[in-house]
Amino acid sequence: MINGINHITISVKNIDTAFLFYKNILKLKPVMKSNRSAYFLAGKIWIADQKENYVLSENYSHICFNVSKRHYKNFVEKIKENEIKEWQENKTEGDSLYIMDGSGNKLEIHFSGLKERIKYGKKYFGNETKWFI
Repeated sequence: MINGINHITISVKNIDTAFLFYKNILKLKPVMKSNRSAYFLAGKIWIADQKENYVLSENYSHICFNVSKRHYKNFVEKIKENEIKEWQENKTEGDSLYIMDGSGNKLEIHFSGLKERIKYGKKYFGNETKWFI
């Protein structure tokens, strides 16, 4: 049911330093920057830098897999039937399930993409956020 990678989130210690690194050294296309996060495009993949300690989990690094909206509910039911450990509750726009694999790696299952996040962000992230697209 997974049809690709939705985004990759990387915990960073300093958002300004991380922004410059991902933009100037790795040459990723900036999408937005705030005092707590920055989004980039690496080809078609959305990369989110997230300042540590902004969220409950100190290290918020994870890979988010994409599932179609049509299959999301069934996929979540299958995860819950198998008693897969969740590492946080969803606090973002759209439905997400945050789970851990058997080695403790953090994963997210989601069905909306960057386009929906940008629309949501432009409405709710506030004036501190600078948008590049």
